[in-house]
Amino acid sequence: MTDAMIRSAMLPAALAFVCVATSAFAQAQLVKATPAAGAAVAEATEIRLEFNESVDPRFSGLTLTAPNRVNVELGEPEVESGDPRVLVVPIANVLAPGAYAVHWRVVSFDTHSAEGEFRFTVKP
Repeated sequence: MTDAMIRSAMLPAALAFVCVATSAFAQAQLVKATPAAGAAVAEATEIRLEFNESVDPRFSGLTLTAPNRVNVELGEPEVESGDPRVLVVPIANVLAPGAYAVHWRVVSFDTHSAEGEFRFTVKP
């Protein structure tokens, strides 16, 4: 095989690798949640989600599902003052004891979306 043939065969492979790697790292990734996934807490007045990049609160949010499978009333999502990587969603009412599910969806400022789910428990 000639050098030109080898280079022409390597170019598509290199481009495919770059495209896959770029798309894999283009989404916001959850770094930390409060309450934490799997945690047992005495109370929760808000859900705080920290991501590895800035998120747009206008297109981001979450649902909080109570033990009876009813969605909990939440306030408007906002980013933390001074840190647009942290999405804060206030919980409107006191949570009863039990297991809760958080399903989040965020859009980063580069318009990529990501979503996930975790659970936590409010202790009696």
